Amino acid sequence: MKKKITIFGSTGSIGQSTLDIIENHPDKYEVVGLSANKNYQKLYEQVEIFKPKIISIADEDSFKKFKDINTSNIKVLNGKDSYDEILDFKTDIVIAAITGADGLLPVISVLNKGITLALANKESLVCSGMLVTKIAKENNVKILPIDSEHNAIYQVLDFKNKSKVSKLILTASGGPFLNHDRNDLEYVTPEQAIKHPNWSMGKKISIDSATMMNKGLELIEACFLFDMPYEMVDILIHPESIIHSCVEYVDGSILCQMGTPDMRTPISYTLAYPQRLKTNVKRLNLGEIGKLTFFNPCLKKFPCLELAYESLKIQKSAPAVL
Repeated sequence: MKKKITIFGSTGSIGQSTLDIIENHPDKYEVVGLSANKNYQKLYEQVEIFKPKIISIADEDSFKKFKDINTSNIKVLNGKDSYDEILDFKTDIVIAAITGADGLLPVISVLNKGITLALANKESLVCSGMLVTKIAKENNVKILPIDSEHNAIYQVLDFKNKSKVSKLILTASGGPFLNHDRNDLEYVTPEQAIKHPNWSMGKKISIDSATMMNKGLELIEACFLFDMPYEMVDILIHPESIIHSCVEYVDGSILCQMGTPDMRTPISYTLAYPQRLKTNVKRLNLGEIGKLTFFNPCLKKFPCLELAYESLKIQKSAPAVL
């Protein structure tokens, strides 16, 4: 039996990477539904290849333009709340990759319907972490994280012996301005900020990475996702982006997940869970890399990270305000 997949945000970088994996394993996966905001042309290309049963386009103008070029009999929905109707079509797992707070209500809808959630939308946990995890628990739904850091922790965290965990360590590349002097940051441009040294990502997450706000959001996400107090979650700068995150246990052991920086690795893990899937991701050659480096982040240079910690200290609506 093929696993049925629905992707919210299929035209973004996560959605496209997911479809790349599915295209290489047509015997294992079937695309049921796709959604996009404005990129109707990319969505049309995806529809032609994967033949989903239903799609949704949030933007009204893009919806009309898609209807003009569409020649298939596929069901096409319009509007930001049309994700609910997409979920009426039976699916085994939903890839939640809608950017920003717009992704919250689709995530809640998936959880309420008892469907396994592969989560790439960290803002839903930042805005409403207690609500999202509560609904997941009530409906006995697995939340499989796609963010490389949380996915890494998920792979090495011994959930049965979670009481023996002393610390989670989220690694961060440091972004494109890691080696800039603090005073130089006043003169950097958006064009420089979206040129991430290791990862190929969308513009929004690239900007957040440059300011380390993204790592702050991931810190909050980790606390809710793994039910850990912020005092037990550390941030560690690791420019090579080879170790994607670590779990430290009470006996002093630190377990980590390593690999080349490619989002297809964590995505494939969520698609195949609890199995593993062969991918064409470039293999890690530690001999070629030679050395890995680590150091603590400078909170004065990247104040967004400190704000994230502060929001967790305050709790209540502070993470949503952030």
